[in-house]
Amino acid sequence: MPKFKFISSRIFTLSILFLVPIIATIAINLRSVATPDPLAQPPETEIAQRITSPGLTTPIGVPSPTPIPIPISTPTPNPSESPLPIPVPPPKNPLPSGTQPTATPLPTPTTTPQPTPGSVPQTPINHTNRALTPGERDKIAAYLSSRSLSPSSPVNPVIDTRFILHDTSVIMAASTLERERYLGRGPLGLGVNAFFPREKAVVLTRPNFYEPRRPTTTEFEKASDILPKPERERLLRQVWRATNENARRQALDTALANLNLSSGEIASEQKEARGKLAAASGRIYTTATWSVESICTRFNSGDRSVTTPSQEASLSSACAPLTNYFNIRNTRVKSSVAAEIVQVGARSERGNQNTCSARNPNIATLPNPPYSENQYNSTAAIYLRSTLAAGKFPQLTTHFILDTFDPEGHCDPRCFNLNKLYDSISSTMGHAKGSSYGITPSYGTRSGTNNIWWNDRICHGSAP
Repeated sequence: MPKFKFISSRIFTLSILFLVPIIATIAINLRSVATPDPLAQPPETEIAQRITSPGLTTPIGVPSPTPIPIPISTPTPNPSESPLPIPVPPPKNPLPSGTQPTATPLPTPTTTPQPTPGSVPQTPINHTNRALTPGERDKIAAYLSSRSLSPSSPVNPVIDTRFILHDTSVIMAASTLERERYLGRGPLGLGVNAFFPREKAVVLTRPNFYEPRRPTTTEFEKASDILPKPERERLLRQVWRATNENARRQALDTALANLNLSSGEIASEQKEARGKLAAASGRIYTTATWSVESICTRFNSGDRSVTTPSQEASLSSACAPLTNYFNIRNTRVKSSVAAEIVQVGARSERGNQNTCSARNPNIATLPNPPYSENQYNSTAAIYLRSTLAAGKFPQLTTHFILDTFDPEGHCDPRCFNLNKLYDSISSTMGHAKGSSYGITPSYGTRSGTNNIWWNDRICHGSAP
């Protein structure tokens, strides 16, 4: 019995000595498998300590452990877990055509999203001549209704449209504005679509926007950059002289047809047009211009009955440049809406009338602020009315920039905060703050450089 116990004890001791190294080795391996790599930890665990440099697989400041050969299977990714993003610098040079990349391709750099057709942009952009979405149409219609403004007749312009801002440079009495409303037909009146008084409601003088038959309000609409005034008036008179009386009479009638004019208004317009075209010099107005256009249209279509004897060559040489001029003029007129903001002009009719010169002592003191909230709101409303009519956002622009080429120059609207108008429109439409709808404002007094006339003293403060 004692001998058996002794042998058993020796066997047990030897077994223990044999098994301990084996058990220790297994334990070390199991611990290595159970210890996670720092980069495999959840993203929310000590992020700052796990930032790596491009190309490194070990966190900065952590010594590389001695690798232990453990077989690892590729885990199936879990869509609900977001991997830790590791910044990778973009390549300095693209791969040559046909070359296979030697590493995983980098993701495409993100860019500012551009609006897709029929969608409303969620970022601030310039909306100039962007087509309205159905939702935007409904929003504008509801907005106009809330302001008791009826919509304009819809048009389908195939060209870009513009909304031209002017200031009157003279205080216009209510009776004067009402007179303009009455004259808002054909060649009568000033050709302006709307006037914005400082305190009272907007006056729509030509409520059907983008009409092709109205007087021009800028030298740009008149296409004076295409055919300057002296040459244009010479050619208009040359056509008139080369045309027989019967054709002249028909041209005058055609020019004023279907414009809702009374017989007295027609007679007055035709008399003035005849006198201007027969004169040796002087300004030629709308009815006379339309009449000559009618003559050239007939002549260009092959009708030689309009000419006087031996004057066909003269008529042909005059109509050739005028035809291009008429096309451009008509296109600009029917794609534009003219808006006048009522503003003071000169102090006295006897002094210097140049309200574009900040040094002119005869400039009347502008109100402070130069334009009222009512005027900005009215301008935004009529702009949106013109937008609904065209089915797209017209380019908001100024008389100042359109007539830069004109030697006489124009600078209106003076002291106008175009940024404020843009903000009002974008707020109404629910567009992103910072959106714009036309020219990028450049405030100052330099023609050809600035597009919003602004003098700090005249405008009661620095530019926006």
